[in-house]
Amino acid sequence: MPDRDLVLLETVRTHRTRLVAAFLFGQLPERRTANDNLKRLVGGVVLAAVVSAGCVGFSFFASFRANQAAAQQQQAGLGPATGPAFATDTFDRRATEGWGRAEQGGRWTSLGSAGAHAVEDGAATLELDRDEQRGGYLASAQQDHADVTVTLQRSSDRGTDRVSVLGRRVSRTQDYRATATLGSEGAVSVSLRRRADPSSPDDPVESPLSDTVSLLGASGTDPGGPPPAVSVRLQVVGTNPTVVRAKVWQAGGGEPADWTVSASDSTSGLQRPGAVGLTAVTREGEPDTLSVLDVVARVAP
Repeated sequence: MPDRDLVLLETVRTHRTRLVAAFLFGQLPERRTANDNLKRLVGGVVLAAVVSAGCVGFSFFASFRANQAAAQQQQAGLGPATGPAFATDTFDRRATEGWGRAEQGGRWTSLGSAGAHAVEDGAATLELDRDEQRGGYLASAQQDHADVTVTLQRSSDRGTDRVSVLGRRVSRTQDYRATATLGSEGAVSVSLRRRADPSSPDDPVESPLSDTVSLLGASGTDPGGPPPAVSVRLQVVGTNPTVVRAKVWQAGGGEPADWTVSASDSTSGLQRPGAVGLTAVTREGEPDTLSVLDVVARVAP
């Protein structure tokens, strides 16, 4: 038979435990509700941690893929241009007071005096003058992934000419350009620049996008003759941001693998397709004749 005293003691202990629990934690339904809420809270915290870890992992993977894609795009931009051409001109014709119609890309629009522009002997010529911009652009050749290569030949190096290759000309006051300064003894410097409508009267219309990089004088320069021809390649790629990069080398030599200067920009007025072209001006010394031997604009990767 069961020990009645032991049963009584166990019953009293059980009742005492329930009374203490009720005093501290409330009635049994309330405790069950609290336990259920605690379980829900713990479950929610665990679920949030799992979701958060998944989001972090996805963000890391997306960032890795974006960086990988950017690196692939950068690598794709190295080496000779291979994209389909949307504007080309080797100037195999004769024209006066303008450059006429390009072989591909439409008619050239002259910048500056039309009488200073001509085409003869397989080159477009510009009679440069002090501080007067002259050149041309192809208004019909609109692109937001432009890869432009221009070959230039000066008649002498007694002065300093500043030549800008336009990779995206949106309007008269808005463009992305690579500016090459051609000095004596084949000296060349290059920088990337942006022209944009000012947000206030004090803002400059033309602003640098990169440092100016000076290159050594061209090899094989004859002191008594014209300096060697120079090639300038400019890429203006994409929107928001736009990647801008350029390189300069002696024409006829090997194109350098790396870009000389590079930058990115998100100026609102320039995040759309634009025309390609070039402008030039004599900054120092005697007026010069600049010959443009060829212009090739391809779709950049």
